[in-house]
Amino acid sequence: MRGKSWIHDIVSHFIILLLLGAGLFFLYKKVGETPVLVAMSWLKTVFIVAFVLYGLMVFVFSRQLFTSVKLERFRPGNQESLDRLDRMRRFRLPSRFTKLQDKWPEARADLRRYFIDRKWVRASESPFDSVMTRNRMMALFRRPIPIDRVFLFYHPMLNVIIVDQTLKTCERMIKDNSEEHPAPRNVIIFLTDMSQRDEITSAGAGVVNYLCALDRRTNLYPLLLDFDAGRLFYPLDTTLISVRHRLYYWRMREQIRRRIMKQVARSNDSDNMQPPLPPKVHQFRHNEDEKSNTDS
Repeated sequence: MRGKSWIHDIVSHFIILLLLGAGLFFLYKKVGETPVLVAMSWLKTVFIVAFVLYGLMVFVFSRQLFTSVKLERFRPGNQESLDRLDRMRRFRLPSRFTKLQDKWPEARADLRRYFIDRKWVRASESPFDSVMTRNRMMALFRRPIPIDRVFLFYHPMLNVIIVDQTLKTCERMIKDNSEEHPAPRNVIIFLTDMSQRDEITSAGAGVVNYLCALDRRTNLYPLLLDFDAGRLFYPLDTTLISVRHRLYYWRMREQIRRRIMKQVARSNDSDNMQPPLPPKVHQFRHNEDEKSNTDS
């Protein structure tokens, strides 16, 4: 994350690398101009090792430069910080996917079906909408079978406090079940259809800032789906978790994104094929259907 002296650090590291590179190149050129030194075969090996190490230093610097410039710890209580987060295009779905609560009214039930169709099993729920689990592999040496876990959590009035409290609840559940049901990979999907954009952006900051790693092997990856504004928030900094787990979470995120687009496209096709119907109350917030009275 950015610190107060991040620009000074970047410039100083760049100057050091530039001086080291110039000095190394100068020595290599001088050796090539000296026949006695050219005859020493071991010097060639020394320069090869030196250039390889220099290349690694440049690579590490480039990676740190990308991290320092691209990552920021957003402050939920600071409007300028929230405005910067709101302007980030990476979290936006295409513009036609706003007001998803109207275009995809059965989202909560459909997401549950999506996981169940892929052999996920519903486990305990409270205080979540659903908790889905799936065995990763066979048990080895009488150890418990490791699982993957997905939490689904809907709240009509989501904010950063609720996000932080829910993440802590997930962490406790993961820790409490680690002996019987170890789950190295965990995902929580926050769902909300509230219309207060700034409040949801503040909640999104709690997701974007989250560092994911619970310990050396276990991590938790949050996603926040903003139905009203058509946004999908996810953590920016995943450097503390393994590349294999990062790839798993990326695939999960893209699967959710594709599911949204597929369901909305199907809803649009259905609307185009059917004649207009009288307006009805969408069922996004309620699990039970509401019966309407008709005149006899």
